[in-house]
Amino acid sequence: MNTHIAQTNIKGQLVIPKKMRDKLGIKPTVQLQLVLKEAGIFIQPVKEIITDNVGKESYLALLKKTQGSWQDQTDVQKARDKKKLELQASRKRKQTW
Repeated sequence: MNTHIAQTNIKGQLVIPKKMRDKLGIKPTVQLQLVLKEAGIFIQPVKEIITDNVGKESYLALLKKTQGSWQDQTDVQKARDKKKLELQASRKRKQTW
């Protein structure tokens, strides 16, 4: 395990050693995620940020794709499905003869 001891400056800023930055692909434009875990901080580079607009667009696309999937069936749809099942069963019986 690669470890390094560092000290923060007066503002609490910390320099990540160059070898570690290079290994993780951390460049000046890379954003970092900091997660407080028990008695420490876990730092990792962020690969992708999904903005609120992208999230909403993805959600809307998913809703359109699955529209009606959870809707209760009407009596007409139930009757149609029942007839379809009966026809399938009838065909299977004919194949066995």
